[in-house]
Parts: sequence; structure tokens; C-alpha cells
Amino acid sequence: MDNLPTIPHRAAHGLCIVNGIRDCIHWRSGLDCSNEFVYGLGQGSGFAYIRVKNAKPPRQVYWGAATPRQHEYLAGLLGANHTVIENRTFGFAWDKACKAVKAGTPPVLGPLDMFYLPYYEHIYRKRHIPIHYVLLVGYDNQNAYVHDTDKESAQTVPIDELKLSWNVNVPAMGKKDRLVIFDIPKELAPNEVLIRKSIADKCQMMLHPPVGMLGIPGMKKLAHEIVRWPVEIGEERAAACLQQVREYLNTPPDITGDHLTATRDLYIAFLQEAGQMAGLDFTNPIANLQESMRIIPLIAHAIQHGSLEKAADYICQIAEVETKAYAELSEAIV
Repeated sequence: MDNLPTIPHRAAHGLCIVNGIRDCIHWRSGLDCSNEFVYGLGQGSGFAYIRVKNAKPPRQVYWGAATPRQHEYLAGLLGANHTVIENRTFGFAWDKACKAVKAGTPPVLGPLDMFYLPYYEHIYRKRHIPIHYVLLVGYDNQNAYVHDTDKESAQTVPIDELKLSWNVNVPAMGKKDRLVIFDIPKELAPNEVLIRKSIADKCQMMLHPPVGMLGIPGMKKLAHEIVRWPVEIGEERAAACLQQVREYLNTPPDITGDHLTATRDLYIAFLQEAGQMAGLDFTNPIANLQESMRIIPLIAHAIQHGSLEKAADYICQIAEVETKAYAELSEAIV
């Protein structure tokens, strides 16, 4: 195996989108922060309502961060060179990934379909979950060796299986054979500077986004429109859209999951860690985000029982309490 010097790794369930970046930050700069901290620093726990006529489904709701945008934001915030390769041949992408390992900039691979990852015994060749990310830390002629957010040690993936796993196109997450290379600086800006900048940008995105389908305006638009979906796009397509809404209310996304937090628990964990690092008091915004999180399972219950009017009302309630939360955050970082 062509392998890097030992890269520190901290596992955290459901945080694959930032786990590899967290490991690289720790390895390159020495900053040993949690996965939740990196997730929040990268504008996690946002909101987007997407309407695309020919998409499947044609209405999509995301309560987390779109992974490509989150990766791009983190790279800019940290001052890291950021290279994205996707939608090429497997051979081309694999060659670039191996060269990145040799250069000391291990790449993040994904989205991957967990159906082809043999170390997930309960999913392997049983269930397609094409939303996973790993950090490539080594390779040889037969295998890739990766850090995975759910595993404490490096895992082995046969290259033939990786090829199948990597051959997915997922809206808002990436096209086939996607890899991202982060050249993390050895010296980062002070923690307080990173935290204040990230929170200021997050407040702006949630309260005053560049388009009305994002942040609080996007929530209000969804609340206004969700009751009309069955009439606008038909019962069958509306059912598929509502299934997607329910899936992304879970953290991580799972249509059958019962961790209905819409990633708000991750941003609360970020604020708790960030407040200690920067000496800032986030008590009030955290309390409002906790209230938002309390309402989220009620949306899932309303959708399950076909009450779109109730679902719309709960979404409006979340928009109200999160408006307070981000207004309070804006004041706290001044």
C-alpha cells in the first residue's frame, strides 16, 4: 500500500461530508476540533427549497448544507486550495486521487453508494444509499484504504467495488467519480476570526439570502406551497416529494430514521464548542434552535398522516423561531 504518514481520525456518525476535512485540518494544522464544529463552521444546518420541473422528485427540501457548497465555503474560509474533479472516467478520477495521496493532500471521494462498501455488513449488497463520503488515505493495486466517519480505523475497499460505488449522480451532492482535494494550510486564522466570519455569513444566508428559495424566506415559501403540491404536480409526484422531505428531516438523511432533528442538533453542538473557543455567549440562539428542533418531528408526523396544513403551520413556526435565533447570533458576534 502506498500510504500517507498516519492521519489522525475522529469518527462521528452521520458526518461523512466533513469528516475527511476534519481529519486533514487536524493533520495539517494541529487544530483538533470535532466533526460537528467543522460542519457548523462550513455553514451546516441551512435550508433550501428546490423546484425543478423535470427533476425526480420535482420539489426537494434540504435542511442541511448542499455538500459542494459546504466544501467550497470551508476551503475559502480556511484559505485552502480547493480542486474538484467529477463526471470523468473512473480511470481518470482514480489516477488523480492516487496522485493527490502521493502529494500529501488526501482527497475526499463521494458521493458514494454504500451498497458497494463491504465494511458495512448490514447494507452491503442489500440497500442503495448513494450519499456517502470518505477520505482516501492509501491504495495498492487491488484496494483503496479510506477513513470513514462511522469507523475508528482505516477501512479496505476493493477497487472494483469502489468503481461501482463511485458511479452515481446525486442532485445537490455531486456527479459520478467526484473527488475534492483540500490543501489545508499549516497555519490557520485564529479560531475566533473563523468563528465570527462563519456565523456572520450564516446569519446573512438564513435571514437575507441571495434568492428566495434559501434560508428563512425559503421556509416561508415552502409553507405557502406545500399544501398545493398534490394539485400542482399530482398525487403520485407529490407523494415522492413528501417522502424526500421526510428523508431529509432525519440526521443523517434516512426515510425510516427516527433522529428527526434536521441537522439542528449539529449546529447547536457547533455553537456550544465555538462559544467556548471564542468566549461568546450563544445561550439565547441555542435555546431557539432547540425549540426549532422540538417542532421538526411534528412535521414528519403531519406528513405521515397526510395533514399538509399542519405541516405548513409547523414550518412557519420553525421560520419564526429561527429568525429569532439568527438575529440573536448576529448580535452576539458584534
